[in-house]
Amino acid sequence: MLILKDLQKKFGKQHILQGISHTFESGSKTVILGSNGSGKSTLVKILSGALEATENPPVFHHHSKEIPATDLGQYCTLAAPYLGLNPMFTLAETLDFHQKFCPFMDGFSFEQWIDEAGLSAHKNKRLNTYSSGMLQRVRLLLAIPSDRPILLLDEPTSNLDTSGIALYKALIQEYALDKTVIVASNYVSHEYEFSTEELILEKHY
Repeated sequence: MLILKDLQKKFGKQHILQGISHTFESGSKTVILGSNGSGKSTLVKILSGALEATENPPVFHHHSKEIPATDLGQYCTLAAPYLGLNPMFTLAETLDFHQKFCPFMDGFSFEQWIDEAGLSAHKNKRLNTYSSGMLQRVRLLLAIPSDRPILLLDEPTSNLDTSGIALYKALIQEYALDKTVIVASNYVSHEYEFSTEELILEKHY
């Protein structure tokens, strides 16, 4: 269970998030919606542990233990178009490196899903040769099948064509339905059609 109670985030004197309260039950599927500038990505970064709240940080309970907000990164994975990847690694090296620190779920097959992603011919090429759409497919392959209880997705189908969107949906269906999934979306319905809850953010500046 991940609890937000009057969470605040300011940059300087500017409130980006103000009075955010929501409970993400274990296994729930929630979409975060709002206009540009409403703080969707900021909230996702706070939930991932990459950014600190100014006041009232998230409270995460896992197996009856309270986890500090600063440790949230050990319990979640994130796919977002701004998430950096090592440009000098090949896809094969990237997947191998990732699983050493964040194992994949049982049954996940590198070869099968690289092929599903249309990346088999590129698996030994450095990521700095990849297009933006190819890189987004890699981010999805890293995040969704990882063996972590929380999956964070920030505009997950950015830069994807029709086949990329189909890959996203297949990965969600196969590996995410038992997880707590939180999707930040700019009202792109196919990104969150599986969600059952909404958190609407309003712009405060």
